[in-house]
Amino acid sequence: MQANRPQSNRRSFLKRVGATAAAPWILPAGLVCGAAAAPSNRIATALIGSGGRGLQIIEGGDKVLAVCDVDAKHAKSAKETIDKRSGTNDCRVYRDFREVLARPDIDAVVIATPDHWHARIAIEAMRLGKAVYCEKPMTLTIADGQRMVRAAHRYGAILQVGSQQRTDEKFIRACEFVRNGRIGQLKKIRVDIPTRAGDNNKAWKPEQVPADLDYDLWLGPAPWAPYHSDRCHYNFRFVSDYSGGDVTNWGAHQLDIAQWGLGADDSGPVEVEGHGERNANGLHDAFFNVSVDFTYANGVKVELRSNGNGVRFEGTEGWVYVSRSELKAEPKSILDTVPGPGEVRLAPTVAAKTHMGIWLECIRARSPKGLNVPVEIGHRSATVCHLANIAMELGRKVKWDPAGERFVDDAEADRMRDRPSRAPWALPEC
Repeated sequence: MQANRPQSNRRSFLKRVGATAAAPWILPAGLVCGAAAAPSNRIATALIGSGGRGLQIIEGGDKVLAVCDVDAKHAKSAKETIDKRSGTNDCRVYRDFREVLARPDIDAVVIATPDHWHARIAIEAMRLGKAVYCEKPMTLTIADGQRMVRAAHRYGAILQVGSQQRTDEKFIRACEFVRNGRIGQLKKIRVDIPTRAGDNNKAWKPEQVPADLDYDLWLGPAPWAPYHSDRCHYNFRFVSDYSGGDVTNWGAHQLDIAQWGLGADDSGPVEVEGHGERNANGLHDAFFNVSVDFTYANGVKVELRSNGNGVRFEGTEGWVYVSRSELKAEPKSILDTVPGPGEVRLAPTVAAKTHMGIWLECIRARSPKGLNVPVEIGHRSATVCHLANIAMELGRKVKWDPAGERFVDDAEADRMRDRPSRAPWALPEC
Protein backbone atom coordinates (compact mmCIF):
# COMPACT_ATOMS: atom_id res chain seq x y z
CA MET A 1 0.00 0.00 0.00
CA GLN A 2 2.99 2.34 0.05
CA ALA A 3 2.55 5.32 -2.24
CA ASN A 4 5.15 7.66 -3.67
CA ARG A 5 4.42 10.95 -1.92
CA PRO A 6 5.75 14.36 -2.89
CA GLN A 7 7.39 16.06 0.06
CA SER A 8 6.30 19.65 0.63
CA ASN A 9 8.72 22.18 2.07
CA ARG A 10 8.04 23.82 5.41
CA ARG A 11 6.85 27.17 4.10
CA SER A 12 4.33 25.67 1.71
CA PHE A 13 3.07 23.34 4.43
CA LEU A 14 2.53 26.17 6.88
CA LYS A 15 0.81 28.28 4.24
CA ARG A 16 -1.62 25.47 3.40
CA VAL A 17 -2.35 24.57 7.01
CA GLY A 18 -2.77 28.20 8.04
CA ALA A 19 -5.50 28.64 5.46
CA THR A 20 -7.55 25.85 7.04
CA ALA A 21 -6.67 26.31 10.71
CA ALA A 22 -10.01 27.80 11.68
CA ALA A 23 -11.87 24.77 10.31
CA PRO A 24 -12.44 21.62 12.42
CA TRP A 25 -9.34 19.94 10.94
CA ILE A 26 -11.28 17.75 8.48
CA LEU A 27 -11.31 16.98 4.77
CA PRO A 28 -13.99 15.54 2.52
CA ALA A 29 -13.83 11.75 2.40
CA GLY A 30 -10.96 10.38 0.35
CA LEU A 31 -8.93 13.61 0.27
CA VAL A 32 -5.36 13.14 1.41
CA CYS A 33 -2.43 15.39 0.42
CA GLY A 34 -4.90 17.50 -1.55
CA ALA A 35 -6.07 14.82 -3.99
CA ALA A 36 -8.41 11.85 -3.87
CA ALA A 37 -6.65 8.64 -2.89
CA ALA A 38 -6.78 5.95 -5.57
CA PRO A 39 -9.51 3.38 -4.82
CA SER A 40 -6.90 0.63 -4.46
CA ASN A 41 -4.99 2.74 -1.92
CA ARG A 42 -7.86 3.91 0.27
CA ILE A 43 -7.97 2.93 3.93
CA ALA A 44 -11.03 0.94 5.04
CA THR A 45 -12.05 2.70 8.23
CA ALA A 46 -14.60 2.22 11.03
CA LEU A 47 -16.01 4.86 13.36
CA ILE A 48 -16.53 3.76 16.97
CA GLY A 49 -18.57 6.35 18.83
CA SER A 50 -20.71 8.33 16.42
CA GLY A 51 -21.67 11.49 18.28
CA GLY A 52 -21.05 14.93 16.82
CA ARG A 53 -17.29 14.87 17.30
CA GLY A 54 -17.00 11.39 15.84
CA LEU A 55 -18.75 12.49 12.67
CA GLN A 56 -16.50 15.55 12.40
CA ILE A 57 -13.39 13.41 12.63
CA ILE A 58 -14.52 10.69 10.24
CA GLU A 59 -15.06 13.24 7.47
CA GLY A 60 -11.33 12.93 6.95
CA GLY A 61 -11.54 9.16 6.57
CA ASP A 62 -10.91 7.36 3.31
CA LYS A 63 -13.50 4.59 2.97
CA VAL A 64 -15.82 4.29 5.97
CA LEU A 65 -17.29 0.79 6.04
CA ALA A 66 -18.65 0.58 9.58
CA VAL A 67 -20.12 2.72 12.32
CA CYS A 68 -20.48 1.46 15.90
CA ASP A 69 -22.49 3.05 18.69
CA VAL A 70 -24.38 1.76 21.73
CA ASP A 71 -27.08 4.31 20.87
CA ALA A 72 -28.97 2.93 17.87
CA LYS A 73 -30.31 6.37 16.94
CA HIS A 74 -26.79 7.81 16.76
CA ALA A 75 -25.55 4.87 14.71
CA LYS A 76 -28.45 5.08 12.25
CA SER A 77 -27.97 8.82 11.77
CA ALA A 78 -24.21 8.40 11.29
CA LYS A 79 -24.71 5.68 8.68
CA GLU A 80 -27.07 7.91 6.73
CA THR A 81 -24.54 10.75 6.79
CA ILE A 82 -21.64 8.49 5.76
CA ASP A 83 -23.60 6.79 2.97
CA LYS A 84 -24.78 10.12 1.61
CA ARG A 85 -21.23 11.40 1.55
CA SER A 86 -19.86 8.28 -0.15
CA GLY A 87 -22.75 7.81 -2.54
CA THR A 88 -22.98 4.14 -1.52
CA ASN A 89 -24.80 1.95 0.97
CA ASP A 90 -21.60 0.23 2.12
CA CYS A 91 -21.48 1.39 5.74
CA ARG A 92 -22.75 -1.24 8.18
CA VAL A 93 -24.06 -0.52 11.68
CA TYR A 94 -22.84 -2.24 14.87
CA ARG A 95 -23.59 -1.97 18.57
CA ASP A 96 -20.56 -3.87 19.93
CA PHE A 97 -17.09 -2.66 18.96
CA ARG A 98 -15.74 -6.21 19.11
CA GLU A 99 -17.79 -7.16 16.06
CA VAL A 100 -16.22 -4.27 14.13
CA LEU A 101 -12.70 -5.19 15.16
CA ALA A 102 -13.28 -8.81 14.09
CA ARG A 103 -13.74 -7.72 10.46
CA PRO A 104 -10.53 -8.52 8.54
CA ASP A 105 -11.36 -5.92 5.87
CA ILE A 106 -11.20 -3.01 8.36
CA ASP A 107 -7.73 -1.45 8.27
CA ALA A 108 -8.22 1.29 10.85
CA VAL A 109 -10.58 2.61 13.51
CA VAL A 110 -11.47 6.06 14.76
CA ILE A 111 -12.31 6.02 18.49
CA ALA A 112 -14.61 8.86 19.56
CA THR A 113 -16.31 7.23 22.54
CA PRO A 114 -16.40 8.64 26.09
CA ASP A 115 -12.94 8.64 27.65
CA HIS A 116 -13.44 5.58 29.87
CA TRP A 117 -13.63 3.37 26.77
CA HIS A 118 -10.57 4.66 24.88
CA ALA A 119 -7.90 2.33 26.24
CA ARG A 120 -9.91 -0.89 25.98
CA ILE A 121 -10.98 -0.35 22.40
CA ALA A 122 -7.57 0.94 21.30
CA ILE A 123 -5.60 -1.94 22.83
CA GLU A 124 -7.89 -4.56 21.32
CA ALA A 125 -7.71 -2.82 17.94
CA MET A 126 -3.91 -2.73 18.07
CA ARG A 127 -3.79 -6.40 19.08
CA LEU A 128 -5.79 -7.23 15.96
CA GLY A 129 -3.48 -5.23 13.72
CA LYS A 130 -5.67 -2.16 13.19
CA ALA A 131 -4.35 1.39 13.00
CA VAL A 132 -5.99 3.69 15.56
CA TYR A 133 -7.02 7.34 15.64
CA CYS A 134 -7.96 8.05 19.28
CA GLU A 135 -9.75 11.23 20.21
CA LYS A 136 -8.28 13.28 23.06
CA PRO A 137 -7.86 13.01 25.98
CA MET A 138 -6.23 9.70 25.20
CA THR A 139 -7.08 8.10 28.54
CA LEU A 140 -9.10 8.27 31.73
CA THR A 141 -6.15 7.26 33.95
CA ILE A 142 -2.36 7.37 33.94
CA ALA A 143 -2.15 3.56 34.09
CA ASP A 144 -4.37 3.22 31.01
CA GLY A 145 -1.92 5.41 29.12
CA GLN A 146 1.00 3.24 30.20
CA ARG A 147 -0.86 0.17 28.96
CA MET A 148 -1.61 1.81 25.62
CA VAL A 149 2.04 2.75 25.13
CA ARG A 150 3.18 -0.80 25.89
CA ALA A 151 0.55 -2.25 23.55
CA ALA A 152 1.54 0.08 20.72
CA HIS A 153 5.18 -0.93 21.10
CA ARG A 154 4.34 -4.63 21.33
CA TYR A 155 2.18 -4.64 18.20
CA GLY A 156 4.05 -1.99 16.20
CA ALA A 157 0.83 0.02 15.97
CA ILE A 158 0.13 3.25 14.14
CA LEU A 159 -1.80 5.33 16.69
CA GLN A 160 -2.52 9.04 16.27
CA VAL A 161 -4.06 11.03 19.14
CA GLY A 162 -6.51 13.79 18.25
CA SER A 163 -4.54 16.69 19.77
CA GLN A 164 -4.89 18.45 16.44
CA GLN A 165 -3.43 21.80 17.51
CA ARG A 166 -0.04 20.31 16.65
CA THR A 167 -1.11 20.47 13.00
CA ASP A 168 -1.98 24.19 13.26
CA GLU A 169 0.55 26.71 11.93
CA LYS A 170 0.09 29.12 14.85
CA PHE A 171 0.92 26.50 17.50
CA ILE A 172 3.79 25.10 15.44
CA ARG A 173 5.38 28.55 15.06
CA ALA A 174 4.82 29.50 18.71
CA CYS A 175 6.56 26.40 19.99
CA GLU A 176 9.39 26.82 17.48
CA PHE A 177 9.95 30.38 18.74
CA VAL A 178 10.19 29.13 22.32
CA ARG A 179 12.29 26.05 21.57
CA ASN A 180 14.73 28.12 19.49
CA GLY A 181 15.29 30.74 22.20
CA ARG A 182 13.48 33.70 20.61
CA ILE A 183 12.15 34.75 24.03
CA GLY A 184 15.41 33.99 25.85
CA GLN A 185 15.34 31.52 28.71
CA LEU A 186 11.84 30.16 29.30
CA LYS A 187 10.63 30.94 32.81
CA LYS A 188 6.86 30.56 32.99
CA ILE A 189 3.95 29.25 30.94
CA ARG A 190 0.43 30.48 31.56
CA VAL A 191 -2.20 28.00 30.32
CA ASP A 192 -5.79 29.21 30.21
CA ILE A 193 -8.70 26.85 29.56
CA PRO A 194 -12.48 27.24 29.81
CA THR A 195 -14.02 25.07 32.53
CA ARG A 196 -17.70 24.38 33.16
CA ALA A 197 -19.72 23.19 36.14
CA GLY A 198 -22.07 20.93 34.22
CA ASP A 199 -25.47 20.57 35.91
CA ASN A 200 -24.51 22.93 38.76
CA ASN A 201 -26.02 20.93 41.63
CA LYS A 202 -29.26 20.14 39.80
CA ALA A 203 -31.44 17.67 41.68
CA TRP A 204 -31.90 14.37 39.89
CA LYS A 205 -33.46 10.93 40.15
CA PRO A 206 -32.99 7.79 38.03
CA GLU A 207 -34.67 7.74 34.62
CA GLN A 208 -35.88 4.95 32.38
CA VAL A 209 -33.19 3.72 30.00
CA PRO A 210 -34.17 4.61 26.41
CA ALA A 211 -35.06 1.62 24.26
CA ASP A 212 -32.40 2.58 21.69
CA LEU A 213 -29.54 2.66 24.22
CA ASP A 214 -27.52 -0.32 25.48
CA TYR A 215 -26.78 1.35 28.79
CA ASP A 216 -24.85 -1.55 30.32
CA LEU A 217 -22.45 -1.50 27.38
CA TRP A 218 -22.26 2.30 27.56
CA LEU A 219 -21.08 1.99 31.18
CA GLY A 220 -18.65 -0.80 30.29
CA PRO A 221 -15.70 -0.72 32.71
CA ALA A 222 -17.14 2.15 34.79
CA PRO A 223 -18.96 1.48 38.07
CA TRP A 224 -22.63 0.61 37.74
CA ALA A 225 -24.89 3.63 38.29
CA PRO A 226 -28.58 4.35 37.61
CA TYR A 227 -29.30 5.80 34.20
CA HIS A 228 -29.88 9.49 33.73
CA SER A 229 -29.62 11.47 30.51
CA ASP A 230 -27.14 13.85 32.16
CA ARG A 231 -24.63 10.99 32.41
CA CYS A 232 -24.53 10.14 28.75
CA HIS A 233 -23.61 11.61 25.38
CA TYR A 234 -21.80 14.94 25.77
CA ASN A 235 -22.64 15.28 29.48
CA PHE A 236 -20.34 12.36 30.32
CA ARG A 237 -17.62 15.02 30.23
CA PHE A 238 -18.61 16.27 33.69
CA VAL A 239 -18.77 12.91 35.50
CA SER A 240 -15.47 11.73 36.97
CA ASP A 241 -16.29 8.04 36.43
CA TYR A 242 -16.06 8.67 32.68
CA SER A 243 -13.89 11.78 32.21
CA GLY A 244 -11.66 14.33 33.88
CA GLY A 245 -13.91 17.30 33.10
CA ASP A 246 -12.60 20.27 31.18
CA VAL A 247 -9.21 19.78 32.82
CA THR A 248 -8.71 16.79 30.53
CA ASN A 249 -11.03 18.01 27.76
CA TRP A 250 -9.29 21.33 27.12
CA GLY A 251 -6.13 20.52 29.05
CA ALA A 252 -5.37 17.80 26.53
CA HIS A 253 -5.08 20.62 23.99
CA GLN A 254 -3.44 23.49 25.87
CA LEU A 255 -1.30 21.58 28.37
CA ASP A 256 -0.17 19.53 25.37
CA ILE A 257 1.10 22.76 23.78
CA ALA A 258 2.86 23.72 27.02
CA GLN A 259 4.62 20.35 27.02
CA TRP A 260 5.58 20.83 23.36
CA GLY A 261 7.01 24.31 23.91
CA LEU A 262 8.91 23.02 26.94
CA GLY A 263 10.41 20.16 24.96
CA ALA A 264 8.91 17.80 27.55
CA ASP A 265 7.14 15.31 25.29
CA ASP A 266 8.96 12.45 27.02
CA SER A 267 8.74 13.91 30.52
CA GLY A 268 6.48 15.95 32.78
CA PRO A 269 6.38 18.06 35.94
CA VAL A 270 8.02 17.09 39.20
CA GLU A 271 5.59 18.91 41.53
CA VAL A 272 1.88 19.70 41.22
CA GLU A 273 -0.34 21.70 43.56
CA GLY A 274 -3.75 23.29 43.07
CA HIS A 275 -7.42 23.57 43.84
CA GLY A 276 -10.72 23.85 42.07
CA GLU A 277 -14.45 23.90 42.64
CA ARG A 278 -16.85 21.02 42.21
CA ASN A 279 -20.58 20.58 42.66
CA ALA A 280 -21.55 19.39 46.12
CA ASN A 281 -24.59 17.55 44.74
CA GLY A 282 -25.89 16.23 41.46
CA LEU A 283 -24.34 13.96 38.87
CA HIS A 284 -21.60 16.26 37.65
CA ASP A 285 -18.59 16.17 39.96
CA ALA A 286 -15.65 17.19 37.73
CA PHE A 287 -13.49 20.13 38.80
CA PHE A 288 -14.05 23.62 37.37
CA ASN A 289 -12.70 27.11 38.18
CA VAL A 290 -9.30 25.53 38.62
CA SER A 291 -5.96 26.95 39.69
CA VAL A 292 -3.11 24.45 39.39
CA ASP A 293 0.65 25.05 39.44
CA PHE A 294 3.18 22.65 37.92
CA THR A 295 6.93 22.82 38.48
CA TYR A 296 9.35 21.17 36.04
CA ALA A 297 12.86 19.93 36.83
CA ASN A 298 14.43 22.84 34.91
CA GLY A 299 12.60 25.34 37.12
CA VAL A 300 9.93 26.35 34.60
CA LYS A 301 6.54 27.01 36.19
CA VAL A 302 3.28 26.19 34.40
CA GLU A 303 0.14 27.89 35.68
CA LEU A 304 -3.20 26.35 34.70
CA ARG A 305 -6.16 28.68 35.14
CA SER A 306 -9.84 28.83 34.16
CA ASN A 307 -9.58 32.11 32.29
CA GLY A 308 -9.72 32.25 28.50
CA ASN A 309 -8.31 29.66 26.13
CA GLY A 310 -4.67 29.91 25.08
CA VAL A 311 -1.03 29.55 26.09
CA ARG A 312 1.45 32.32 26.98
CA PHE A 313 5.18 31.50 27.11
CA GLU A 314 7.25 34.01 29.13
CA GLY A 315 11.03 34.23 28.90
CA THR A 316 13.89 36.52 29.92
CA GLU A 317 13.75 38.39 26.60
CA GLY A 318 10.08 38.42 25.64
CA TRP A 319 6.87 36.43 25.39
CA VAL A 320 4.72 34.52 22.91
CA TYR A 321 0.96 34.01 23.16
CA VAL A 322 -0.93 31.52 21.02
CA SER A 323 -4.56 30.43 20.73
CA ARG A 324 -6.72 29.04 17.96
CA SER A 325 -7.48 32.57 16.81
CA GLU A 326 -4.21 34.45 17.20
CA LEU A 327 -0.43 34.39 17.54
CA LYS A 328 1.24 37.35 19.29
CA ALA A 329 4.73 38.08 20.55
CA GLU A 330 6.81 40.76 22.24
CA PRO A 331 9.04 41.93 20.73
CA LYS A 332 6.89 41.73 17.60
CA SER A 333 9.99 41.04 15.49
CA ILE A 334 9.88 37.46 16.79
CA LEU A 335 6.98 36.82 14.42
CA ASP A 336 9.21 37.49 11.41
CA THR A 337 11.76 34.83 12.29
CA VAL A 338 12.02 31.28 10.94
CA PRO A 339 14.15 28.39 12.19
CA GLY A 340 17.71 28.53 10.90
CA PRO A 341 20.13 25.69 10.16
CA GLY A 342 20.35 23.31 13.08
CA GLU A 343 17.37 24.82 14.90
CA VAL A 344 14.23 23.00 16.02
CA ARG A 345 11.55 22.50 13.34
CA LEU A 346 8.19 21.16 14.43
CA ALA A 347 6.06 21.07 11.28
CA PRO A 348 4.94 17.56 10.29
CA THR A 349 7.39 15.72 8.08
CA VAL A 350 4.74 14.18 5.81
CA ALA A 351 2.85 15.99 3.06
CA ALA A 352 -0.71 15.58 4.40
CA LYS A 353 -2.68 18.73 5.15
CA THR A 354 -4.72 17.59 8.13
CA HIS A 355 -4.29 15.76 11.41
CA MET A 356 -6.17 12.72 10.17
CA GLY A 357 -4.46 13.01 6.80
CA ILE A 358 -1.11 12.55 8.55
CA TRP A 359 -2.45 9.37 10.16
CA LEU A 360 -3.75 8.00 6.85
CA GLU A 361 -0.45 8.76 5.14
CA CYS A 362 1.44 6.88 7.85
CA ILE A 363 -0.90 3.91 7.42
CA ARG A 364 -0.12 3.86 3.70
CA ALA A 365 3.58 4.05 4.48
CA ARG A 366 3.12 1.29 7.09
CA SER A 367 5.14 3.27 9.60
CA PRO A 368 4.29 5.41 12.66
CA LYS A 369 7.38 7.59 12.15
CA GLY A 370 5.52 10.51 10.56
CA LEU A 371 2.86 10.83 13.28
CA ASN A 372 2.95 14.19 15.06
CA VAL A 373 0.96 13.01 18.11
CA PRO A 374 1.84 9.33 18.59
CA VAL A 375 0.74 7.33 21.61
CA GLU A 376 3.76 8.32 23.74
CA ILE A 377 2.98 12.05 23.39
CA GLY A 378 -0.75 11.55 23.89
CA HIS A 379 0.00 9.65 27.09
CA ARG A 380 2.40 12.25 28.50
CA SER A 381 0.03 15.15 27.76
CA ALA A 382 -2.94 13.32 29.29
CA THR A 383 -0.80 12.49 32.32
CA VAL A 384 -0.26 16.19 33.07
CA CYS A 385 -4.05 16.64 33.08
CA HIS A 386 -4.55 13.63 35.34
CA LEU A 387 -1.89 14.94 37.74
CA ALA A 388 -3.86 18.18 38.06
CA ASN A 389 -7.05 16.32 38.95
CA ILE A 390 -5.25 14.06 41.43
CA ALA A 391 -3.61 17.02 43.19
CA MET A 392 -6.97 18.79 43.46
CA GLU A 393 -8.65 15.62 44.71
CA LEU A 394 -6.03 15.20 47.43
CA GLY A 395 -5.98 18.90 48.27
CA ARG A 396 -2.21 19.00 48.68
CA LYS A 397 1.06 19.18 46.79
CA VAL A 398 2.22 15.98 45.14
CA LYS A 399 5.67 15.09 43.84
CA TRP A 400 5.93 13.19 40.57
CA ASP A 401 8.77 11.17 39.07
CA PRO A 402 8.34 11.59 35.29
CA ALA A 403 10.99 8.99 34.50
CA GLY A 404 9.46 6.25 36.66
CA GLU A 405 5.93 7.60 36.16
CA ARG A 406 5.11 7.26 39.84
CA PHE A 407 4.45 9.61 42.72
CA VAL A 408 7.38 10.10 45.07
CA ASP A 409 6.88 8.45 48.50
CA ASP A 410 3.12 8.84 48.23
CA ALA A 411 1.15 5.59 48.28
CA GLU A 412 -2.19 7.40 48.48
CA ALA A 413 -1.54 9.35 45.29
CA ASP A 414 -0.02 6.31 43.58
CA ARG A 415 -3.24 4.37 44.00
CA MET A 416 -5.00 7.08 42.00
CA ARG A 417 -2.97 6.32 38.89
CA ASP A 418 -5.41 3.50 38.11
CA ARG A 419 -9.01 2.49 38.76
CA PRO A 420 -10.72 -0.88 39.14
CA SER A 421 -12.77 -2.05 36.15
CA ARG A 422 -16.24 -3.50 36.24
CA ALA A 423 -16.32 -7.11 35.04
CA PRO A 424 -15.63 -8.28 32.39
CA TRP A 425 -13.75 -5.21 31.19
CA ALA A 426 -10.41 -5.39 33.04
CA LEU A 427 -7.54 -4.55 30.72
CA PRO A 428 -4.91 -7.21 30.05
CA GLU A 429 -1.34 -6.28 30.86
CA CYS A 430 0.74 -5.86 27.72
